[in-house]
Amino acid sequence: MSAPAPEPDVTVVTVTYDAAGLVRTCLDSLAAQRLDGVRMAVVVVDNASSDGTAEVVADEYPEVRLVRSARNLGFAGGNNLALRQVRSPYVVLVNNDAVIAPDAVWALVRAMDAAPDDVAAMAATVLLAARFRAAGPDEQDAPGAVQGPDGRWVPDPAGDVRLVNSTGNEVRTDGFGQDRGWLADAARHRPARDVFGFSGAAAVLRTSALRDVGLFDESFFMYYEDTDLSWRLRLAGYRVEHCADAVVEHVHAASSGEGSELFRFHDARNRLAMLTKDASAGLALTAVVRFAATTASLAIRRRRWDLARTRSRALGSYVRMLPGLVRERHRIGRAARLPRARVEELFVAAGEGYAYRS
Repeated sequence: MSAPAPEPDVTVVTVTYDAAGLVRTCLDSLAAQRLDGVRMAVVVVDNASSDGTAEVVADEYPEVRLVRSARNLGFAGGNNLALRQVRSPYVVLVNNDAVIAPDAVWALVRAMDAAPDDVAAMAATVLLAARFRAAGPDEQDAPGAVQGPDGRWVPDPAGDVRLVNSTGNEVRTDGFGQDRGWLADAARHRPARDVFGFSGAAAVLRTSALRDVGLFDESFFMYYEDTDLSWRLRLAGYRVEHCADAVVEHVHAASSGEGSELFRFHDARNRLAMLTKDASAGLALTAVVRFAATTASLAIRRRRWDLARTRSRALGSYVRMLPGLVRERHRIGRAARLPRARVEELFVAAGEGYAYRS
């Protein structure tokens, strides 16, 4: 009788929905990892895709464990399906629209091995998949041009400039979340090792810390669930760091489309939900009042009915969630090892960086 296979050192989890082409590219990059002795398992959670994604994974990647969800649980619920079953000391989360550099998983595992036990997560260096070059004087308004902290850039498949998507998540003093380093020139971006939180696009987490504080909040469905979990880790006394050597390319907002109604709804509602659960009472209340006032102004003064309607839906959904959020707030507060005000000392000033949340 053969001995059972050893447990993996790390489990890589990716959640996918109607994205057969994207998940192929992601899984191919995982198959090409140079692990140097690190034992890796890969789990794909299919969120009830209708385009044959699950069949592609099952047929073309037999070494991958496929978890089929009966319905679309979003990023939060989909990841939790896998996270509840993970037994490895570390779990790497990666978006299905990401390509992982060959040494990235090894770098994340070795960095966590060397880190103190209070480091619960490490954010990878996430670069935009698109390439860019500096915008010329007559290209300032060129299609696709973007403004970053280091200059203005235009997309160019042959360009030699790589722009940062994220080196971790930050929270501003006004309660908005943002990707650290958004649109910075990757060659010049030198962030601090410590960062408020991890981005769900690519990060490694210590499973013992997840057992301590809990998994993603499934009521969020998508957006802000990573910052919410990071905040809860911080309140429990854990830290989050950045692993500069783990590089991932990401097709930003490929699944939902930033600026879409789906994005704006979940983005707005979940920010309020996160603040209600995790923030000091003053910050949470101020954010809710300001959100309601801005929504009214959009409708009455600026006649932006489309935005006002989406924000009103988000506010109504938030109000329906409120009793459960308040119960969670009390539970988190009782379990916290650090006061909320202490965690909020880690916030960055409003206006510094790009707030990706509306």
